[in-house]
Amino acid sequence: MWISSLYAVVLNWNLAPDTIMCIKSLEAAGLPLAQLILVDNGSTDGSLDQLVQAFDHRIKYAPLAENLGFAGGTNRGIRYALQAGAEWVLLINNDTYVASTFFRELATAVQEQPHWSIISPMILYADEPDTIWSVGERRIGPTLLTHARLRNHRAPEQFPPYLAADSVNACAMLVHRKVFSRIGGFDEAYFMYAEDVDFCWRAQQAGFQMGIATRARMWHKVSRSTGIYHPQSRYWRIRNQIRFYRLQGTLRHIWYLFLFTTLRTLLLTAKDIMAGRAILIRTNWRAWRDGWCGHTTALSRT
Repeated sequence: MWISSLYAVVLNWNLAPDTIMCIKSLEAAGLPLAQLILVDNGSTDGSLDQLVQAFDHRIKYAPLAENLGFAGGTNRGIRYALQAGAEWVLLINNDTYVASTFFRELATAVQEQPHWSIISPMILYADEPDTIWSVGERRIGPTLLTHARLRNHRAPEQFPPYLAADSVNACAMLVHRKVFSRIGGFDEAYFMYAEDVDFCWRAQQAGFQMGIATRARMWHKVSRSTGIYHPQSRYWRIRNQIRFYRLQGTLRHIWYLFLFTTLRTLLLTAKDIMAGRAILIRTNWRAWRDGWCGHTTALSRT
């Protein structure tokens, strides 16, 4: 079983060894490499040369002159895939690898869940291969707040094959072309982080449904690109979460979203103080300010 006209988009930025491993796992799972688009996001470490040496011209390359962030780089790959005639586009992080049954299980999900237009696999930690990193998120009541279902829990032996979700992670996201036709791609103002939450929200608002195919499995080397305590990573996570709340929240909800993000930033700052991560304290509050004021600090992209 195969998904009709599926193209995969992999974004690389200075991580050629991980990207090569990812692509080889996709090929081993059955993806014809002619249906893989590699977007090199302005790498400066010779990544593109290494990838061409590894795969020659068996894959399609979309090199970018500068780093456009996850959202910008992925959008370029999506456009390439749609122009090539893709019916389904698989967006997948380069610091991942997939099970040999990955595409077979996704194809089964497409057949058995025809009302889903966005499908994500179960994503597990690479260094803890039985522990869940993501099986989607559910919204808390009528709010924009969500909770990550079963994160850091061991994957149960008995698990439903399909789980509905309000948001899925762009680490691995299979999207039907009609979604892009209706709502466009990722909002490039997010640069990286929260672009998938915004995308899923807009898709839901347009009437599309989504969920997790739990038998399709992959493993993620979490935060290899920037590191979980890197100032750039911290800045974009806080700023973009708040930007999403500010843009999509109603007047009825903004007051408690403002309170929630303020308390959360205070808590993060307290943890950073106790852990001796003084460099992050200013970053936290700069990101909080920029999120609510609609600004972007220029040095955050360096």
